[in-house]
Amino acid sequence: MKTDAERIQKTLDDIVRFTLALPEVVESTSYGKPALKRGEKLIFALRDPETLSMACSFEERAVLMRDHPGTFYVTDHYLNWPSAIVRLLNADQRILRAAVTTAWERAGAQGRKKRARAPGPGARRR
Repeated sequence: MKTDAERIQKTLDDIVRFTLALPEVVESTSYGKPALKRGEKLIFALRDPETLSMACSFEERAVLMRDHPGTFYVTDHYLNWPSAIVRLLNADQRILRAAVTTAWERAGAQGRKKRARAPGPGARRR
């Protein structure tokens, strides 16, 4: 039987491997912690050895916390930030992969919006 630490590490290893297989995902940092991003946009970051901070909308967070209260939660620090904390020990791989995929998709959409607003070569500045 695996220990809690072994189960947490397996869940972390699996979600990192899954996320790195998605297009445009890079290893990075967020506030000094290991993170995975799509371009410059955060997908998730390791908070501590047992939890991740995952990017999500406030609406998605409410649903995740309602439907999976043992896995997703927030602290006061995250109340006004579009993210949720993930307890790796309690994470169902299927739910976690779906949440990561949603964060990855949103990060791609945000990157496209940013590129669309950027002035092209030779654009005049005022």
